Amino acid sequence: VLTGVWPLKRYRVRRVAAIFLAISPPIACAFLASELGRWDLFERSGSITTAIGLLLASRRYIRYSVLELAVLQAQPKSDVAEILEDIFTAKLGLALSAFGTIIWGWGKYLGWASFTYLMVWALFAARDFRRDLHNGCLHGAPASGSR
Repeated sequence: VLTGVWPLKRYRVRRVAAIFLAISPPIACAFLASELGRWDLFERSGSITTAIGLLLASRRYIRYSVLELAVLQAQPKSDVAEILEDIFTAKLGLALSAFGTIIWGWGKYLGWASFTYLMVWALFAARDFRRDLHNGCLHGAPASGSR
């Protein structure tokens, strides 16, 4: 089923660009805040990251109208690559939104420690990838328990 779909090269480029765009403001503001001693500036950058994450998470709903979404749901055969890209983009968007929210709410108190969330998220993302790889979902084989 997924033959030729994985790896989604187009998705990789978009993912890297989205991550760079989303974490650049907090990194730049963290350096600025550490130099000036004003971590409240760092907190404000979290709102930018949160907004970018929410845009990514809702990409499917922004891209299509309500009528088009209904038609897509009704189609018996969907584009697997597009479905996977929607799922991965939504997960990335929610993770970036959570990261931005942590900075926005607690950046003044956490400072550079806020970036540990990214490492924790990367561990969970790697675990999900290994689970999917182990179940055969990424190789075109049906997941265990499905036919």
